Amino acid sequence: RFFPSEFGNDVDRQHAVEPAKSTFALKAQIRRAIEAEGIPHTYVCCSFFAAYFLPNMSQPGLTSPPRDKIVILGDGNPKAVFNKEDDIATYTIKAVDDPRTLNKVLYVKPPANTYSFNELTSLWEKKIGKTLQRIYVPEDQMLKNIE
Repeated sequence: RFFPSEFGNDVDRQHAVEPAKSTFALKAQIRRAIEAEGIPHTYVCCSFFAAYFLPNMSQPGLTSPPRDKIVILGDGNPKAVFNKEDDIATYTIKAVDDPRTLNKVLYVKPPANTYSFNELTSLWEKKIGKTLQRIYVPEDQMLKNIE
């Protein structure tokens, strides 16, 4: 069975802007080719790698979590899933011999790993015993910055 290397978000259920939109469209074309050829497959969608996004709380240029201020995109309320890479590997290995995952999308979304950025920030503030200055970047400004 083929497990394409497309861990992350489901390319068929995304609402991205460029440049990610083009990348997702290409991955979707590859999916359609796999399906058209009848290649046995499982797509693993695991959202965000915790070890990539959380050590610096997604703050560009930082190598550790912020201690004074934090930039939060949007209002910080949408929830996202942050999975440990070892757990993703475990689910993937178990899926190899599981007929329920044949020609399907396997979503790795444990509820205990689902947080909003505001919730993550609050957890970090509690851990360090300090309130961070939260700088919110509105969605329209974020989209302008991407352009």
